[in-house]
Amino acid sequence: MAAPSKLDSLVRLRVDVASARVLVWLATRGRDVELTEGAHLYFFDRYHRLADCYRRRGSEVQAEKWETKAEMHARLGGWDGPPYAAAMSMPRPRKWFMTDAVSRHCLDGRRDAA
Repeated sequence: MAAPSKLDSLVRLRVDVASARVLVWLATRGRDVELTEGAHLYFFDRYHRLADCYRRRGSEVQAEKWETKAEMHARLGGWDGPPYAAAMSMPRPRKWFMTDAVSRHCLDGRRDAA
């Protein structure tokens, strides 16, 4: 995962998770539906960050609780690890050329640029 940043505060992460859970509850209320893979991956990311945040604060019990939830959402979301690096190639650039894209004459008779 990404390196911890100032944006990974405990309060912000808890608000992210709570608001996402409320939105899911509102969207699925009265329906027999499952979360999409993207939603599971979102919860995986947030729960994993929460676990890291608690681990940095020294609360290993809370960290394990959130890590367990993160692993469940990772499995349900189909996450199999970060994307693999690959060597990619691009076509060779064309030869450098210069373009003079300035008009030399005025169509309406005015001489100013504005």
